[in-house]
Amino acid sequence: MSSIEITVIDREGNRAEGVPWEDDESLMECLVANSYPILATCGGNASCSTCHSFLDRATFEKAGEIQEDEEDVLDTIEDEREPTSRLTCQVEWDEDLAGAEVTIGPM
Repeated sequence: MSSIEITVIDREGNRAEGVPWEDDESLMECLVANSYPILATCGGNASCSTCHSFLDRATFEKAGEIQEDEEDVLDTIEDEREPTSRLTCQVEWDEDLAGAEVTIGPM
């Protein structure tokens, strides 16, 4: 099993570097495994927005295309959405995402 390290900024602005992300996890699963308060109400099926977070620009560009289901959910939270918003359940592990900075979105 491989892993990479990312930086996570929680809702209170606390920054944690070196957070491990295992290759069999989505970004949402990584956040949950590392005890971040992600509800994941839909179980990672891109049908709620409880795992909404913001990626740094470089990570956003490397994280793959936003699919239609994710786009539809992000459109429902337009007031909270930023240009680098993603549903973390839809961001798959990739070695190229090492060093990513993830800011957990508002509840």
